[in-house]
Amino acid sequence: MSTTKEGVRPVAAQPQRRSTPTGRTSHRYASLDAMRGLAAFAVVVYHLQRPHAPLAYVAVDFFFVLSGFVIARAYSEKLAAGMPLAAFMRARYARLYPLFIVGTFYGLVQLLGHWKSSGDTIGDLLASLISSLFMLPSPSFLTRSATDLWPLYPLNGPAWSLFWELLVNLVFALMLFRMKTRYLALFAAVSLGCLIASVVGHGSLDLGWEWRSVDGGLARVFFSFTVGMIIFRVQKDRPPATTYFAILPILLIFGLLFLPTYSLKFALLFCIVISPLIVLAGTLLEIPKKIQPLGIFLGYLSYPIYMCHRGFTEIYAHFVNSDHVPPLVYIGGFLLLISVISLLSAQLVSIVPRFAFPAKMRAP
Repeated sequence: MSTTKEGVRPVAAQPQRRSTPTGRTSHRYASLDAMRGLAAFAVVVYHLQRPHAPLAYVAVDFFFVLSGFVIARAYSEKLAAGMPLAAFMRARYARLYPLFIVGTFYGLVQLLGHWKSSGDTIGDLLASLISSLFMLPSPSFLTRSATDLWPLYPLNGPAWSLFWELLVNLVFALMLFRMKTRYLALFAAVSLGCLIASVVGHGSLDLGWEWRSVDGGLARVFFSFTVGMIIFRVQKDRPPATTYFAILPILLIFGLLFLPTYSLKFALLFCIVISPLIVLAGTLLEIPKKIQPLGIFLGYLSYPIYMCHRGFTEIYAHFVNSDHVPPLVYIGGFLLLISVISLLSAQLVSIVPRFAFPAKMRAP
């Protein structure tokens, strides 16, 4: 559910080019920002009213591919130049942790609001709270019965993808960034084989958010992240062409995530083929300057929305009866509400790193 969903960055008036340590020009990729933002909205609809976006859970695979591209682009040279592993992981935690905690707090408030009907025990709650403080999965398999769900993050479901994101980031810094591209391709192929085996075993691609399917979560993130790294290496130093045709892959991913189908075959096709191709298209084609600020804003909003929305879905459903409101109005109202909440939350946590993390620990 990675993005993945990068941490909050200042909203720029227009995309900027900057020099990397090696002197090459770095481009912002507003097209990829727009894709990430729209994919995050699709995930929100999936959790609010699943029948209207039944396949949106595969947006996480897109997030993982995008993360592989972004992390390889941002840190490959720094790690090769001697950036310590601890500094890299501190930067990743500093980027992700503040909004993770805010989203977990929202989830806690929502849970307490319907505590009697939730079926959770004090042991469940304490285990989830303690593990969340360290951004670790809850040991729900110890506190719940064998017939219950064992989610990795009961207080903030979407955070499961952050766990896999940080794990693959660790492996990236330990070894993946050093591997030659042909070995990365072999690594991706092995991960894909493991993923297909997990899908066959579980009968679903919606894997990794619960303890019973951690094998699938591991395979999902390693396959997609590695493919994203390969895309970066293929596209390295090639600036995208600015054209209105760049809008097409943006609309394509948004439309595909709302297809009215539960097809497992299509979900696999999206994960293995479509998602990497769409990220590749986003690196080849850039939207015109006039609309780049909108793409950048959607990218800015993606992570706050992804982290904060789950704590309000049941509260919203309690106060707004979906049976008496047209679906578009019901969904649109929630998207507007959660956008405002997420923006305010993002602004709030933007000041946290100044106090919680020394300057040398913050993400660049």
